[in-house]
Amino acid sequence: MSNILIVDDEPRILLLMKSLLKTNGHQVTTASDGPTALEIIRKGEIEIVVTDLRMQPMDGMALFREIRQFNAEIPVILLTAYASVETAIEAMKGGIFDYLTKPFKVDELLACLKRAEEKRLKNAAAVATSANEPLRYQFENFIASSPAMTEVCKTIAKVAPTAATVLINGESGTGKEVIARAIHKSSTRAGKPWVAVNCAAIPSELLESEMFGHVRGSFTGAVSDKEGLFEAANGGTLFLDEISSMPLLLQGKLLRVLQEREVRRVGGTKAIPVDVRIIAASNSNLEEAVVKGTFRSDLFYRFAVITIDIPPLRKRPEDVLPLARHFIAAEVGKGRPLPVISDAAAKILMAYNWPGNVRELENCVKHALTFQQGGEITPGELPSRVVDHRQASPACHAEAPADASQSASLKSFLRQKEREYIGQIINAAGGDKEKAAETLKVNLSTLYRKLSEE
Repeated sequence: MSNILIVDDEPRILLLMKSLLKTNGHQVTTASDGPTALEIIRKGEIEIVVTDLRMQPMDGMALFREIRQFNAEIPVILLTAYASVETAIEAMKGGIFDYLTKPFKVDELLACLKRAEEKRLKNAAAVATSANEPLRYQFENFIASSPAMTEVCKTIAKVAPTAATVLINGESGTGKEVIARAIHKSSTRAGKPWVAVNCAAIPSELLESEMFGHVRGSFTGAVSDKEGLFEAANGGTLFLDEISSMPLLLQGKLLRVLQEREVRRVGGTKAIPVDVRIIAASNSNLEEAVVKGTFRSDLFYRFAVITIDIPPLRKRPEDVLPLARHFIAAEVGKGRPLPVISDAAAKILMAYNWPGNVRELENCVKHALTFQQGGEITPGELPSRVVDHRQASPACHAEAPADASQSASLKSFLRQKEREYIGQIINAAGGDKEKAAETLKVNLSTLYRKLSEE
């Protein structure tokens, strides 16, 4: 059963749903507002989120977008008493897993949770064992216009043909799996299995079984022998995402597999030889984790044979428009005319700091294409957060009339300056709003309220 977070500003609903889901075997945590929910989610234990739509200071859709930036694999179910076709379409197209209307039927909710649980487990394993599975990204059409990413491409070209273990560092959404896939696709193992696993998405008690497999009867529920991810990747590449979240005990077992090149299934005694290339990724500083004692130093040095650091998108603005055009082409498909990005929209895309990195840009493009009409993407089709929260560029100041500050009220002028300053602090914090709130010496709910003010 799953660890579920329920978010609703009605205490009665929280109590009712908590009792209902606990009776059905789930672990349940509750939160009465969005900022509190985010604090709970960042601890990394929540597997499914059920949230109300109408809440303050952050509504359900805003909460979903923040969750998506933190971990896009967490299924989010939206509850609302304000059912409308428009809301449903927006929610589903935005990536919400499912949408239920209050008052909902118990069986309907439980069925929805079961589907979400199945999707989460499927995504967590993310095993692609077919050698013929088409990969979305290839090295030869990898998007890199900035000097930093050009260097990354050069490193890929040098590293890919070797058998070296690779560690990829970068913020969430920077494209670490894309880099890993490019290395695999350009290696001598390209025709062999590609297996990816998000170590943070699988409960710690199941991760060992997923990695190494198990034998029948080794634990409750082990009704048959199961092949682990190392065996599934034999001859190919195993990508370990969010490696920093792996428990210390399992780190030791993983180190042994890397040293001995063999696995032993949970509950088994037979050593099974494996030939697997490891590519690991982390969005946190592993060297700091070693100092803190949460990550083994011997395993770190085993991973860090070759290290690739992916800079966040805000530090490589040259890549923004080429990436946007790439995503447009990928969404629209071949043989159809591609909409162009207007100059005004391009300026907004270039000015935004992209706290969600490349993943956020891709979602921004999908949003724009959903509402785009004609052959051009204009500011009106871009998400409001991108348009409203961008930092004004020098060019924008140059185009403003000389008496602009005098024509505005003092209140609106000060509000604009406040928004600009908040944007700078969030940018400096790498998009981490909790850290930005600490710097600004305000609580998180106050920060979200100020961001939502017009």
